[in-house]
Amino acid sequence: MNSSNYIGLTEAELDQPIYRIFSLERFFQVLDKKQLALVKPHLWDDPFENVLLKSQFKTASNETAIFEAHDSVYGQCWTRHAETDAMWRIYSQHKNGVRLKTTPRKLLATLQANIHEHPELCGFIGKVAYAANENQLKEQLQQINLTATDGTGIAQSLLYKRKEFEHEQEIRLIYSGPDGKCPNNIFNCSIKPNTLFDSIMFDPRIDESLRKACTAAIQNLGCNVKVEISNLYDLPNGFSFHLN
Repeated sequence: MNSSNYIGLTEAELDQPIYRIFSLERFFQVLDKKQLALVKPHLWDDPFENVLLKSQFKTASNETAIFEAHDSVYGQCWTRHAETDAMWRIYSQHKNGVRLKTTPRKLLATLQANIHEHPELCGFIGKVAYAANENQLKEQLQQINLTATDGTGIAQSLLYKRKEFEHEQEIRLIYSGPDGKCPNNIFNCSIKPNTLFDSIMFDPRIDESLRKACTAAIQNLGCNVKVEISNLYDLPNGFSFHLN
């Protein structure tokens, strides 16, 4: 694995934790099927996603064209935030979501193990950079070399967002598939949950009986990853106050 496959990440950051919250249903699909789903960027909410690859360009013969790669790239978004109130409320709307914890190094190694030809040219993980405004975003995107022979240009094109999204602190796992040969919107990446995940955390608002049932179900699926519940809303031990 080349260092160029880690974009915007220092050596120390490769083993620092990253997180993703899944709905309860989706979480058990991950464990049962032992797969993570990377999706095409047009399924993400921000219309600016993949804007560079979707843009038209002029060929040497002055003809207008688009990059075939625009519809052959997949990604999955993680975050450096351990947890926030906003994250639970956005991604766990039914109060029963599950947060998975891993590292960039583990995640990329898992993806590249699923790529049979030239994994070093097709699998990447990178830190999203946030532009102060649309003009800066355009300038940053225009500096990217989409024809770079090491494949980094295509991956880099998905690692810039507007400053309004800076609170997400995203890390993105990216797979660049063969041009024109990726009809599906999802790329399923086979995983080994016990190796990939460092912990499983339940939403702090989850019903206690549901949490216990889910914990048993996790064990029944052969998963021995540490299971915990968020204490985000717990009062400090011994908290009290006195009226004057």
